[in-house]
Amino acid sequence: MQQDLTPATQHLIFIGGGHAHAIALLMMAMKKPAGVRITLISNLVQTPYSGMLPGLIAGHYNFDQIHIDLGRFCRYAGIDFIEDSVVGINPTNRTVQCLNHPDFSYDLLSIDIGSTPDLSTIAGATEFTTPVKPVRQLLSYWDELQNKVMQGDDSQEFHIGTVGGGASAVEVLLAMQYKLHKMLNKQQRSTDHLHFHIISGPQQILPSHNPRVQKRYRKVLQERSIKLHSSFRVAQVKQGRVISETGQTVELDEIIWATAAQGAGWPAKAGLECSDNGCIQVNDYLQSLSHPEIFATGDIADMVNYPRPKAGVFAVRQGPPLAHNLLAALAGGSFVRHKPQKQFLSLVSTGDRFAVASKGPFSLAGDWVWRWKDSIDQKFMRRFSDLTELPDQIPGAKLKIENPDMRCGGCGAKVGHSILNRVLKQLPPPPNEIEIGLDRPDDAAVINVPEGKLLVQSVDSFRQLVNDDFLFGQIAANHALGDIFAMGAQPHSAQAIVSLPHASDEIIEQRLRHLLLGASKVLSDCNIGLVGGHTSEGTELTLGFTINGLADRKQLLTKQGLQPGDKLIITKPLGTGTLFASDMRSQAQGSWISQALKHMLQSNYRASQILTTANTHACTDVTGFGLVGHLHEMLDGSGLSARLRLEKLPVLDGAMACLRAGIFSSLHPQNRKFESSVLNIHEYDNETITEVLFDPQTAGGLLAAVSADQAEQVVEELQAAGYAQACIIGSIRQEAVDQVILA
Repeated sequence: MQQDLTPATQHLIFIGGGHAHAIALLMMAMKKPAGVRITLISNLVQTPYSGMLPGLIAGHYNFDQIHIDLGRFCRYAGIDFIEDSVVGINPTNRTVQCLNHPDFSYDLLSIDIGSTPDLSTIAGATEFTTPVKPVRQLLSYWDELQNKVMQGDDSQEFHIGTVGGGASAVEVLLAMQYKLHKMLNKQQRSTDHLHFHIISGPQQILPSHNPRVQKRYRKVLQERSIKLHSSFRVAQVKQGRVISETGQTVELDEIIWATAAQGAGWPAKAGLECSDNGCIQVNDYLQSLSHPEIFATGDIADMVNYPRPKAGVFAVRQGPPLAHNLLAALAGGSFVRHKPQKQFLSLVSTGDRFAVASKGPFSLAGDWVWRWKDSIDQKFMRRFSDLTELPDQIPGAKLKIENPDMRCGGCGAKVGHSILNRVLKQLPPPPNEIEIGLDRPDDAAVINVPEGKLLVQSVDSFRQLVNDDFLFGQIAANHALGDIFAMGAQPHSAQAIVSLPHASDEIIEQRLRHLLLGASKVLSDCNIGLVGGHTSEGTELTLGFTINGLADRKQLLTKQGLQPGDKLIITKPLGTGTLFASDMRSQAQGSWISQALKHMLQSNYRASQILTTANTHACTDVTGFGLVGHLHEMLDGSGLSARLRLEKLPVLDGAMACLRAGIFSSLHPQNRKFESSVLNIHEYDNETITEVLFDPQTAGGLLAAVSADQAEQVVEELQAAGYAQACIIGSIRQEAVDQVILA
């Protein structure tokens, strides 16, 4: 997709990755409005498609087949993706509060966060049951339940049941029964000890479906020996049993809760007009009744003029009018009304590859209905998984936001004084004693270097690689600190170099605040802070830091100092280069990037302390030149060689798949020039793992040479300190001079 270079003047935020938002974002990506920054905030990188969840539980699909990869899609569509949980909004200030990010400002907001079963009204439900939503929690529980059944004793009776008789309860239980029976049959074990129950409350099962469908399912339950407890209104839940209002008891070892759902509490707390169930009340345009700049869809929304059951089919159909109305709100255009259908096609599965179709009074059933349902579901998911080139912005679109005045270069490109002052006042003060710094601004910072200390200084800067400014601030700071930690120095102070894309003052201020607060989080963890820097506007976002450190001459670590017999230890896994090159091409799975980010956010501070205490002989950080490039620098002129054990190299999830696909970082070919220092690389021509040696790393780990008698203990200390994949990857020899040998 062609990048929109129009300076952003408005900010549209989507909260939640529900079905309606997925469709709306897909449509808006095809005619992305110029001058509008779009952000999706979701606590899930991969959001489930509820229609295929029973199929996943039954084993018909794998995890990726039923999940929309939001991170991958947003990268493709040019949408900022923030992985976090929203905890509140302030409609007066138009800000969104997140659990792990600074506030986000918005001009327009859309909410699609779904709903969860209400556990609060029944005593014991919270403690002793598992709700069907959120799906991530249910799937974790399902994995545990399968293990429990497979490792259990077939002679012991085991009762599994759902509370609730709606479609989700029935489909989930039938799918669980099917999968557990299949697993036990495969091992030629009995299933007689497994018993399944549905507690439907005062209503019949599937109350929103016609009597023919209800009759079909009662027959299915009877054929599969599933006990239906109708007219059983649960009043209390205790360990291993549910108790009705009349005192009846059903013994259940596992209880899945699938009753009426409720919305999150924060919309009502923010002052949005909500129903008694906590869902946001919206008009025919999907706008909040109380706050027209806020839209809501899916299960979290209640259309006051057209009340409908909470079903995915309604959410999906809200997507197109939502996209239209959001674009109209941004451009001052006309809205369209959304009137949901009264009758809708419902396809409900029975666990096996069989399903029942119903619409109004009509009903059909068969394995062909399941294949029909599967075809519809797969087609829906392909809209997100088959990411191909989208057309350019539709010609003649009404939305047009003019560019602001032409921006200057040179010092005229600096960020405005008032914006800068407001942001700097929100940063924590540097804890070290600084003669002149941000608390007393001047033309330059003044640092008092203690007597007997060496000043260790490094600078790093690079383009934005993830569309989350707060995380990028942390990554850039971690990356810049790496050189200081590699030399065993104690960080002392930092200066920032920031270039921000042209935008409105409000958007520039928010982005600068997120960047510097992210960086300050990392710097504060090292007991240092910013003492100065420089900001400017440009065509793209770049961030860098000059880091000052202090070190005792005797404790200083350098790249030189290798000794024969030393073991080579690496503290973090490899693969960020290929992963983010893949992410830029919308080829990397969101879960791969999420895991890579966790490693990039991990500081090398504690690792440096452990390695310094262990009297490490030589150390460097593995960054842009890749593992072999940085190892070559350590070997250069040493008269020694390094033997690397390829099978020991720690590699990030997905990195090998990206390398096998031939996706390399733009620096990878340059790093390949270091292959001349690898004596026997020709012996491994057909092995993809060798490409990892040349993959450039961002915020990578430390590479250290430690005496053989201490190496194992050092690895144990590193792993205990949180560097889970720290390991010995090779040793230093006296074989081929200044060469790397693969083994």
